[in-house]
Amino acid sequence: MTVEIEDQAGVKVVHVQGELVGGPGSLADAVVDLLDGPGVGLVIDLADVPFMNSTGLAELVRITAQANVQENRVVLARPAPFVAGVLQTTQLDRFFEVCPTVEAALVKLRGCRC
Repeated sequence: MTVEIEDQAGVKVVHVQGELVGGPGSLADAVVDLLDGPGVGLVIDLADVPFMNSTGLAELVRITAQANVQENRVVLARPAPFVAGVLQTTQLDRFFEVCPTVEAALVKLRGCRC
């Protein structure tokens, strides 16, 4: 798995490529420092994540829960079909904010609806 982080006018966009399965070099390790302080907006782009296991799902829950505790906000964007299916099957699509595009996620974080 590779992670690229870019800043879009104060919102961090995290592009994830590869399988989200936890372990060393996990997504949580890559983004934990981005959630430093309140008011941080974070978009996690999942378009290039073809597979996610329960550990990867737990990472997304942990990141989002940590963000909520620190008064930050995480939006998942463009989940690949398998990932979208996992979120729907587990009904965690009700826990996460999910948008069909990165642009829609950025709009949502800036106060509009996607």
